[in-house]
Amino acid sequence: MATLTEAEATAYRASVRESPAQMARWCLDNLGQRVSAVGLGLADASLLRRYARGEGSPSAEREARLRLLYRVARMVAGAYDAQTARAFLRGSNPLLGDQAPLAVIAEAPLEEAGAEVIAAARVLLEG
Repeated sequence: MATLTEAEATAYRASVRESPAQMARWCLDNLGQRVSAVGLGLADASLLRRYARGEGSPSAEREARLRLLYRVARMVAGAYDAQTARAFLRGSNPLLGDQAPLAVIAEAPLEEAGAEVIAAARVLLEG
């Protein structure tokens, strides 16, 4: 298991270096289709599967949300495991007004979503 600093640094580096296709594949493989789709505000994972195959590119906003979802999930999975990352993303979080991180990532303005969800993940990793 990685420390908070290692998990966060590794996740951040990966989130800026990986292509949308690579991030989509990782999310699908580690979070599952439903969690990944919900985190991007999609009704189903078909568009995400296309991204994973390198077919088409996400809009700038959807790519930013994918990078955030990927970063936070990698951060938690790096410190714990993919199961914990899924539970963190789906669960009601008191630091997010009892919303699930997935809902914040999918729906909140990006400037707020990133700071809030990353801060909530840090609290989990510090505990």
